[in-house]
Amino acid sequence: MGGVRIADVLLPGVEVRIDRVTLTETEVRLAVRSQAASAACPDYGRRSARVHCYYPRTLADRPVAGKRVRLELQARRLLCDNDQCDRRTFTEQIPALTRRYARRTDALTAQLADLALFLGGKAGARLSERMSIGTCKDTLLRFIRALPLPSSAHVPLLGVDEFALRRGRTYATILIDMSTHRPIDVLARAANTFASWLRNHPEVRIICRDRADSFRDGAQAGAPQAQQVADAWHLLHNLAEAVERVVGRHRADLREPLTYHRIRLKTAGLRRTQTTRNWTSVDGHGLWSPAPVNATSKSTNASSAVTAFAPSHDT
Repeated sequence: MGGVRIADVLLPGVEVRIDRVTLTETEVRLAVRSQAASAACPDYGRRSARVHCYYPRTLADRPVAGKRVRLELQARRLLCDNDQCDRRTFTEQIPALTRRYARRTDALTAQLADLALFLGGKAGARLSERMSIGTCKDTLLRFIRALPLPSSAHVPLLGVDEFALRRGRTYATILIDMSTHRPIDVLARAANTFASWLRNHPEVRIICRDRADSFRDGAQAGAPQAQQVADAWHLLHNLAEAVERVVGRHRADLREPLTYHRIRLKTAGLRRTQTTRNWTSVDGHGLWSPAPVNATSKSTNASSAVTAFAPSHDT
């Protein structure tokens, strides 16, 4: 079985060769260079193997064993062989490793972007420091802003609501795909902006919104064919407000709540609990007797004596 190269473990899928490895207490430094015989011009795509010069380039990579990794790349500047190209020279970009003006590898950039999406700026910066990467919250937020927006090709069910860019000060309009419950776009807080977006998406059939006038006017102007409905939260919120107003106006007409008392019935050894509305008071000393019933509902034990007392006068 052949030996495994260090480059295959630390930089898988990248056509580079590691010339030297330097290990310190906090860092791993790798001296690398490209193994490609030629590189393509970024303008015309014509490949060239004529080297103009070499220059050093430093890149940060994913940590290894809790230590930071620095790539000391011997970058090449090549001559373009196309006479029609305005570039005399161009810098070689190694696929899956380098980009123009980048100081991090593609793998480390993708890892930091995932970290920013899951944790955000401050929390992601604290965790990256523990992971021996070292970055700040502003850098993580820039990674999020640099990500491509999801495509909104077909949105038949659209939700629209306000979105706070800065709570209490700056607001925008957020659009939600109600089929997937995912945001698809953020617009300025204006009716004409919302209407312009709807004109570019004629497939919208239902618009779920709140009672804001800007959403109503934008929906009527941009998508007159769409049906406007209220979302569940605002529907229940409006219902609760209406019930509260009605109850407040008729508060004086509300009856006192019924009170229930435990009354012991002594009927041939039978014990049960009844409400006081089925009984009538005999005197003011807590003595109670059954309320009159219809003749058709009298039981065969009507001749038996029934005596009931209130709980406070139980004997």
